[in-house]
Amino acid sequence: MRVIETNEVCPVVILKVMREWRTVKGEEEILIKTPWEATAQELEKWCNETGNQYLGCTREKGRFIIKLKLKR
Repeated sequence: MRVIETNEVCPVVILKVMREWRTVKGEEEILIKTPWEATAQELEKWCNETGNQYLGCTREKGRFIIKLKLKR
């Protein structure tokens, strides 16, 4: 499972996820750790638009942990 840990805002995080998505063969789960709650909402929208799967978001030690399943 790949992990992206970042303090950057939504657009930058989505770009990082897109870079990872380009390298996926088949399906792969990914975790994104960020302090920004809005990132979860934006990634859920992105998943709906791209056919990927949003698996949820939890909060741990002041960070949001977002889980996605990327599909190619």
